[in-house]
Amino acid sequence: MADAINTGNPVKMQFNVNKYDDIGGSRVSQQTARGRFCFIDTTGYMTLPRTFAEANKAVLPVDWAKPLNPGPYFNTGDGLNGSTFNPFSDGTLGSQENGFAMDPDTAFSAAWPAAITVYDVPPMFYNAPVPSGAKCLTYNGEAVVTYGSGNYDGYITDYADGAKVYASLTAGKLGCVAPVAASGVTTAIGVVLSRGVFGDQTLTITTRGLSAI
Repeated sequence: MADAINTGNPVKMQFNVNKYDDIGGSRVSQQTARGRFCFIDTTGYMTLPRTFAEANKAVLPVDWAKPLNPGPYFNTGDGLNGSTFNPFSDGTLGSQENGFAMDPDTAFSAAWPAAITVYDVPPMFYNAPVPSGAKCLTYNGEAVVTYGSGNYDGYITDYADGAKVYASLTAGKLGCVAPVAASGVTTAIGVVLSRGVFGDQTLTITTRGLSAI
């Protein structure tokens, strides 16, 4: 794995948490890029908005869960470090009740050829998306977060200081008044604090969390 810090091609800043008032944990329903706005689906999972009604409920930015143990790390959904193929049971009741099969070979079969990405540092630092079903963090309350270019709709000039921002149907990206609110999304999820402070084309906002609904 390339050294993303000391090489001439560092990872571009995509999402940064400057401050948060409240933090929670959940899982994502689908592959989700860091910082995208999701809503709490009927399954209890964080889901990207697909309709204007869902975008009006998508008020929580999500991010990678923080691993509690050292690497290696895997880009699969199970565990804080991810998991490789056919991992050992974690001993939970769910694994004990569901980690068996009538045919013993079934539990240990995998597609071949098979490969899995291994990271030396947590995938968050490579700005990799959170894989489907993985644990995630949710930022509620008055969080202050920064988005890099490409992680919000439109251009940096579309966002004025103090302007309201909204969740977009473009995979839960940050949206501004012009392309979003006029289309039926009326729940303002926060306001713009500053532009370009944490790097070129970066946008820093403060979010309102569930109180925005």
